[in-house]
Amino acid sequence: MNSFHVPTEARTEAIFPSPLRGRVEMHRFSSDLLQGNPWGDPAERELPVYLPPSGETEGRPLLVLLSGYTGAGWMHFQRPRYMTDTIVSRLDRLIRTGRCPEAVLVAPDCLTTLGGSQYINSSATGPYEDYVVREVVPFVRERYRTGPCGVMGTSSGGYGALSLGLRHPELFPAVASNAGDALFELCYPPDFWIAFREIRAEGGPEPLLRRIFTRPISGFGPSAPLAKTLSVFAYASCYSPRVHEPGRFDLPFDAETGAMRDEVWARWLALDPVRMVGMDAYREAARRLRYLYVDGGRRDEYGLDVAARAFAAKAREAGATVDHEEFDGLHADGGPRYEVFVPRMLAALGFRSEGSGPTSL
Repeated sequence: MNSFHVPTEARTEAIFPSPLRGRVEMHRFSSDLLQGNPWGDPAERELPVYLPPSGETEGRPLLVLLSGYTGAGWMHFQRPRYMTDTIVSRLDRLIRTGRCPEAVLVAPDCLTTLGGSQYINSSATGPYEDYVVREVVPFVRERYRTGPCGVMGTSSGGYGALSLGLRHPELFPAVASNAGDALFELCYPPDFWIAFREIRAEGGPEPLLRRIFTRPISGFGPSAPLAKTLSVFAYASCYSPRVHEPGRFDLPFDAETGAMRDEVWARWLALDPVRMVGMDAYREAARRLRYLYVDGGRRDEYGLDVAARAFAAKAREAGATVDHEEFDGLHADGGPRYEVFVPRMLAALGFRSEGSGPTSL
């Protein structure tokens, strides 16, 4: 069989996506809140907004998509690579095929010098929670006259979705976290000893960052020691900033000995969604959510399937209704999950694919 037929009839849109039927508008959004942030990261950023095929936005639900670590919103709007799909393309296909109603989607850029903000306010990085809640969402809602909001994301974006949902249930009554950071004692410490070794080899955190910032690094990917080290710095800048020293933060371990700094680690744990949902301040918020989804791949390299299970259990103890699922996949395999939970989010917000507008549940 030296000659054979290429089975082009087997091609599916999941592998060979069609062009968008909806439209994307790109805004140059200037933030007052990010002006003068400690690291001088841009206050003006690209803000892409997906509009549904009909072009109608008034009253349509608004989905806020939060990117994972080292991601920015505009990245989701690039053309898909060969044999891959994007979240925006998936939403467009769901709408076109009638599997979900029309919706508007915005994906903010919350990238920082160290690769991410976790979508929370920090004296080290800047007020990124407020940026999303007080600037980006109001801008989109006013310009496009959209209806109720849902927030969703993967990995650090999933963490952001849980955090923002628990802090702002009135703004985000529907929340979906795909492999979101949680159960911190499981997902973060495996990188601490790697970061410690890199810090010691370079002579300290600042010399190491100077190296990272000035020299191209071969193989700078999720499994690379320097990438893991940078992520530890980024998380520390969000979870353990030095409040009275803008731009500075504490590591959760001693840079000389590697021993855990319990008082710093406790500050991280206080921001763990598994612990947050058990706190008095957030129990009522969790119960108020109209939809709360968490998942994880059973082969997730960071154990975030376990984290999702732990969060779901704590949220249910708090009286919340949780849609918890597991799937066969790695940490980065969550794209298809959006086709599962987005229609459920929209239905919970009062929008179903059978009609053109809100319906009662």
